[in-house]
Amino acid sequence: MTDTKLHELLVVIDDHYGRARSLEERRADTQIYIRAFGTIPDEIVEKALYTAFTQCRFQNQLIVDWCAEIKKLLSAQQPSANDLWTQAAAAARKIEANLYYQTHGGFIAPDGRKLKGEDFKKENAKIFAALPMVVQRWAGSPADLSEIFSSRSSADLRQFVRPGFDRAVQDAPVESLQPPALPGGAAPAQIGGGTT
Repeated sequence: MTDTKLHELLVVIDDHYGRARSLEERRADTQIYIRAFGTIPDEIVEKALYTAFTQCRFQNQLIVDWCAEIKKLLSAQQPSANDLWTQAAAAARKIEANLYYQTHGGFIAPDGRKLKGEDFKKENAKIFAALPMVVQRWAGSPADLSEIFSSRSSADLRQFVRPGFDRAVQDAPVESLQPPALPGGAAPAQIGGGTT
């Protein structure tokens, strides 16, 4: 959230509750809102505020309902556990193939290049790093991810492994459900940062 949007929403909150906050209360509120919403886009914070107004009767309790609404909006934009499971399975298959070539002397590419074990190790690290953080934490390492999917039948995966994966995704913070940002990508303006 940008500085200007924060100040705009503080005025909206005061107007909604019909009470101007003291300077000290305003500073305390500002610090709380910066920590809670500093990295969240303006439009989501604003939309969640107006929804929270419909549920919250007391200004001192607004932050709880506001945070809950933001979490709902952010989670609606996130990939489902099923999507993440599919990504993890696809990555595990690629890693398993690379592990085979890594341990069996390499591979000669169609263009004549000889790919060695170290090349496949780097490729596995890239595949694993492209997965969302929650999947990386759940699996542990590229080799562990490959082992999980290759050593069990599909029935075992569904019955014993998938419930733990679903719990990990459900309990994970919203930020860890997105794939890691690409290097050099520009971040939107945030509190204390530049302008948009």
